[in-house]
Amino acid sequence: MTFLYEERASASPHVDVVWRTRDVTDGTYLASADACWDLIVVRSGDGCRVRLSGPSSRPTVVPYRAGNRNVGVRFVPGTYFTHTPASQMCDSTVDLPMAGERFFALAGELWAVPSYDDVDDLIQAFADRDLLAHDDVVARALAGEPAMLSDRSVQRHFSRATGLSLRHVRQIARARRAAALLREGRAIADVAYELGYADQAHLTRDLHRLVGFTPGQSRRRDEPV
Repeated sequence: MTFLYEERASASPHVDVVWRTRDVTDGTYLASADACWDLIVVRSGDGCRVRLSGPSSRPTVVPYRAGNRNVGVRFVPGTYFTHTPASQMCDSTVDLPMAGERFFALAGELWAVPSYDDVDDLIQAFADRDLLAHDDVVARALAGEPAMLSDRSVQRHFSRATGLSLRHVRQIARARRAAALLREGRAIADVAYELGYADQAHLTRDLHRLVGFTPGQSRRRDEPV
């Protein structure tokens, strides 16, 4: 791994993890599908950029440059930005307009560029302005809880929050869990059985399609999933 990585929990119920990196060399990182929204701040010798990423349905190659310092927020599944349809942001990343080095524009307002330590304040401000919403139907469905809704209604909730189908989001969550277990040193056969894959070949296909690595490669990977 040619970047230094750190992460922390967030006080916000909308956030899965807050992370930061310092890029030691030029390189690329293969980001797994996550079906989540992300906000990324990139500080480099050329200035500062703020990027908004929609839910990803497939692995994405992310280039990085030596000297860059990055701060990111991965939102929990079911949390989404309300100012733009998830279907238009799926598998897309946009550079938000900058107003100098200290402010960026989103949904017609200017916001201070956050740091790793104070990004929770920005997330709370988004929520206070109703720029962020959380769909409990999505969260309950992914947790395996009864939705008390028709399949069609549940799918509408997933489409609004992620732009993806319930089936696809479940596949992504399972593949990411499998990759995490493999990185912990769990046996491939045990992971396939525990997570309900038909066999090791099924696990291999899903990991390659959604994480970008085989089970063996996932066990040796020294980067965050």
